Amino acid sequence: MSHVTVRVLLVEDDAVDRLACRRALAAQPGYVFEVEEADTARAGLQRAHAEAPDLILLDYHLPDMDGVEFLAELAADGGELPVPVMLLTGAQDISIAVDAMRRGARDYLIKDSAGDYLKLLPTVIQRVLRESQAHADKRAAVAQLHAAEARYRSLVEQIPAITFTAALDVPGNLLYVSPQIQRLGFSPDEWLANPDGVLNRIHPDDQARVHAAFARSYESGEPLRCEYRLLTRDGAPRWFLDEARVVHDAAGEPLCLQGVLIDITEDKQREAELEFHGSYLELLVAERTGQLEKQTEMLRSANVNLVKEIDERWQAERALRASETRFRLLLESAGDGIYGLDSEGRCTFVNEAALAMLGYARDELLGRETHSLIHPTHADGSAYPAETCPVYDAFHKGQACQGLVELYWRKDGSSFPAEYSARPLHEAGQGTEHVSGAVVVFRDVTEA
Repeated sequence: MSHVTVRVLLVEDDAVDRLACRRALAAQPGYVFEVEEADTARAGLQRAHAEAPDLILLDYHLPDMDGVEFLAELAADGGELPVPVMLLTGAQDISIAVDAMRRGARDYLIKDSAGDYLKLLPTVIQRVLRESQAHADKRAAVAQLHAAEARYRSLVEQIPAITFTAALDVPGNLLYVSPQIQRLGFSPDEWLANPDGVLNRIHPDDQARVHAAFARSYESGEPLRCEYRLLTRDGAPRWFLDEARVVHDAAGEPLCLQGVLIDITEDKQREAELEFHGSYLELLVAERTGQLEKQTEMLRSANVNLVKEIDERWQAERALRASETRFRLLLESAGDGIYGLDSEGRCTFVNEAALAMLGYARDELLGRETHSLIHPTHADGSAYPAETCPVYDAFHKGQACQGLVELYWRKDGSSFPAEYSARPLHEAGQGTEHVSGAVVVFRDVTEA
């Protein structure tokens, strides 16, 4: 029977806990866990960078740094963890575990005195590895999609014609036009900014006929093939052959009109000389038609690939939404109350435990400033200005607080003593990181 080998780096300063973890992993059938140990965070970081294990099993409380600091040092420049990390923490550190998940940890287990967490350890490790592989597969799919888009763009911008993509809701409104439009004296941005797009520069004598051709193609979904004159920036007319077709997604729904504008001005000039050069013109037209068919076939092939790649991107986005659903399930399953605030103190999310303790419905809290609702006074009944609240310090000054006990007020007007912690929520953007809000974790300590 074949076994799957998994290399695990166990960063744990307690020798007894290390031995217990080894035994729990050794008893798992179907897997061979090769366990390397480190009794300090610094030693664990050195091993992680040198040996690249499949997974890091990390104790939160280490002698030289805590688990969140370990994750920060392990993370690459872009903030991505090179190895999936699973956190081991005490029951009192549930808010810390949630923070670690936000910083890249894939899962956590709470150490209990009976050692029941050891029974779950192999199964949770397997799930973390599966999710890590799915995450890697999604990143690879997105990278492949970007590469395919670059290849497609390179192809259409090298052919000797103007390629374009037009919306289906507004005739002529362009979503993309290739740089070859500069042959008419315009930049691509000028055409994209004009809602009439290609229709704006059609010769007045051709406008009625071309508008009717576009309307028929939009209504019937049939390919568009039309010859007309476009005016250059200096007003000179040039003849173009416009060949386009409606692109559909995998479900058959129309997406856009994609086509190619081929400059046939010279062809039209030759047609005017047909009475003098009949046989010679027929030969040229035949050669030109063959070229057009090859170019059209190239464009059709590129369209098929583009539709496929759009479908692959949709699959990757669906996987991302599934990951977000799992995170929300974790949030809702927490026993402590958890809610998030934006930089103005308005509620951005709240879990079921918080709603149950406060007596509010979710819609009654989301988007509202929470201090005046659940935290308006001190224990002696005196007013509690929002600007003096430690929770506000978390998202105004980036200062975390924990272990504070103050009154929380329910919707029905009753109150209870709550122990709470607030941590700033950091958000990265354009190479910098700023505090975009805070996460508050609280629990009812009336019995205590």
